[in-house]
Amino acid sequence: MKILLAHKYMWRGGGTATYLFALIEELERRGQEWVPFTVAYEKTALNTHTDYFVSPPLAADVSHYKQMHLSPLSMLKLLGRATYSFEARSKADQLVAATDPDLAYVHNIYNYMSPSMLHSFAKRKLPVVMRVPDYNMICAELHFLQHGQMCTECLHGSYWKAAQHRCLKSSLSASAARAFSMYVHRWMHVYDTVDMFVTPSAFMRDRLIDAGFGGERIVHLQSFYPGQISEIEEAEEEDYILYFGRVAPEKAIDTLIRASAQLEGGPRVLIAGGDVDGTETKLRQLADEVGATQVEFVGFQDRESLDRLIAGSLFTVVPSRWYDNCPMSVLESFAHAKPVVASAVGGIPEQIAPECGILCEPDDPAALAGAIQTLLADSNLRRSMGQAARHRLQTHYSPDLHCDRLLELFEGLIA
Repeated sequence: MKILLAHKYMWRGGGTATYLFALIEELERRGQEWVPFTVAYEKTALNTHTDYFVSPPLAADVSHYKQMHLSPLSMLKLLGRATYSFEARSKADQLVAATDPDLAYVHNIYNYMSPSMLHSFAKRKLPVVMRVPDYNMICAELHFLQHGQMCTECLHGSYWKAAQHRCLKSSLSASAARAFSMYVHRWMHVYDTVDMFVTPSAFMRDRLIDAGFGGERIVHLQSFYPGQISEIEEAEEEDYILYFGRVAPEKAIDTLIRASAQLEGGPRVLIAGGDVDGTETKLRQLADEVGATQVEFVGFQDRESLDRLIAGSLFTVVPSRWYDNCPMSVLESFAHAKPVVASAVGGIPEQIAPECGILCEPDDPAALAGAIQTLLADSNLRRSMGQAARHRLQTHYSPDLHCDRLLELFEGLIA
């Protein structure tokens, strides 16, 4: 097969891009061809078919909202690009004509590419599979959060409520723009052209059905761990537990800090990850206020350093307060034979079987502290859970299993 891969970011880093590059390696290993379709940012790591890449909405070195200095003109450009990009549609049409792929596999195309390319694919009768790793299609705020609290008011199409509540960055204009673009996509029936949606969790599949997407067009296909598990050696435990990932409000690190303050004589609690919108400063202040003296912020870690941190931890913690779909941090912990203490929200309970970790209610510091204390007190339980976690990763989240099912789906649609 020749597969067109569409994603707005094609450089290594971030959950969806990590999946994409790992998938590319698997496709090449299996002798499949692939064609990239993306935005021409400076960091883009691919140099084939560049004539068909979409121009950045603002500048080639500006790829994320936090980097943007928004004038009225630039806001209009972003709104137009997020709603419907005629350039992306035209470039997609030219790329399909030049390369003649058998199928398009579409990923994160929101905001900087737009779903306009789907109309081009439909015009050329190209089968389309779209992976849905987040809530962009059904929630204007993106995380089903309303100022830090879980909320599903947008789920059945009431996107205007995001503007009413100023859900997106507490901004009326940003929230209204997102809601407007979602209404346009709905009125244009742009997603009706997708042959099959793929969701990494059954939870996500159910939410799409709740939002009005037909279940016959949605397949739950769990993600996969992209590393070589056989090459990971188990390390000696050190005296710390670990959170790793974005330092962002929806990750509920504040709940972990409050739980840490309830642990008497507990180990260090390391927070590893890049800061989002000044969240780390607020969390440091909170740690001082509640007396969580064992909490340490160690910042963003490169791949090698992060692997060492995971390997040396007693266990890891995923305290999310949003409907986390399929966090890669759980799979990375499993690869190092580490049990996980996590919130029972979104797709996380599908990942963490009872023998692999402990689930607790989100935003409940006492429950989280109790779960942490259970694992701290029992090294044998940590060891048995860690081994079970690694076995689950090998049997449920292997690249072979994922790609076998994905290519079978592709072949069926092409046929």
